[in-house]
Amino acid sequence: MLRNSTLLTTVAGLLSLGAACTPDYNLSDGAPDVDPGLITECDFTPIQGTKLSEYDCNPVFSGTEESWGNEIQSVGFHVTEVLGHPFYQMWYTGVPTGTDTFGGYALGYGVSANGTDWELHDSNPLLTADPNAWDADSMAGQVVVYDDDFGEYLMAYQGFTLGDGVTDAGTWGLGIATSQDGVAWTKNAANPVINFSDMQFSSEIVPCWPLTINKTELGYVGWIAATINDPFGGLFGQEYPCEIYSMSSVDRVNWAMSSSPVLAAPGSGPDQMGVTSASVVEFEGQLHMFFVGFTDWVQYDGYQSANNTSLMHAVSLDNGASWIRDPQPLTTGNNAPGQVSSVAAQVVGSRVMLWVTDAYPDLNKTAVGYYYYEPNAE
Repeated sequence: MLRNSTLLTTVAGLLSLGAACTPDYNLSDGAPDVDPGLITECDFTPIQGTKLSEYDCNPVFSGTEESWGNEIQSVGFHVTEVLGHPFYQMWYTGVPTGTDTFGGYALGYGVSANGTDWELHDSNPLLTADPNAWDADSMAGQVVVYDDDFGEYLMAYQGFTLGDGVTDAGTWGLGIATSQDGVAWTKNAANPVINFSDMQFSSEIVPCWPLTINKTELGYVGWIAATINDPFGGLFGQEYPCEIYSMSSVDRVNWAMSSSPVLAAPGSGPDQMGVTSASVVEFEGQLHMFFVGFTDWVQYDGYQSANNTSLMHAVSLDNGASWIRDPQPLTTGNNAPGQVSSVAAQVVGSRVMLWVTDAYPDLNKTAVGYYYYEPNAE
């Protein structure tokens, strides 16, 4: 839902104040624990057999009426607690109307006081595709964290150019951008900080796509889906799944990957061929990973794409070195099954807020639904 108000200006001022006082990725023990259903237009209904509750008026964001933002490509969320109240920020990429997913992109921004009603920035789109850049065809899978050491937001994203397939193989990798206010973004001059195109021909462990990045006291830690086989070598998706590896960096530019998966594909079930999206949060000393698993591959414009997807959950008791997955997927309500594309998670009080990009048959397109997960629920 979209709402016109002065919220954008108000939140921007409060966020600047709060950012100077405390890291927004380390919620204080005294933060209020408000039931989201008490501040939203509709209620949340528990999904039977799970710790998940769904917002009754989903979806909460289905794109805009703007020509560039009507078809959502990817959405990133961030929650900041300022003066005891959570404020929600959203960055979304859209593709121009009438083009396919690989037809360029633009980045928009919005804020919300309740996670459902969004006011979009007057300057949208904040970024548009540069036809001469390494990421001209896609900026997607963005994850935004606040770096208190630098007093700025950091966005990690997947980008690529497809090339012509003859003389130009294109470029594909992990990009970094920074912003002091969440509106004006500067892409890192070293992008792509991880060049997946180079790695597919020089490493036995080949990235499929980045998943998520978190800021810690020791620097940045992240998780990446990777396979032991060349993604463009013909066997990709047939024998080797895209399993979850960890990665870390102290300077944002140089990254080290684990030598083995921290969450291996189980060989059967809803994530038997791996993971295509993930978000990791810390809750009461444990890490919770919400991820999108898939069962098989499908050809799309000559490229392999994840097919038959499900929202999954896993927990780590050893700071991410190993993970215990839930055996069954988390249902996303009445949406068309098998079409979840991404998930973003943020801790607020005793709940983990989730925004899940999914297919909504009534809209005939993908949109973002709002949920919350209660780790301590029976």
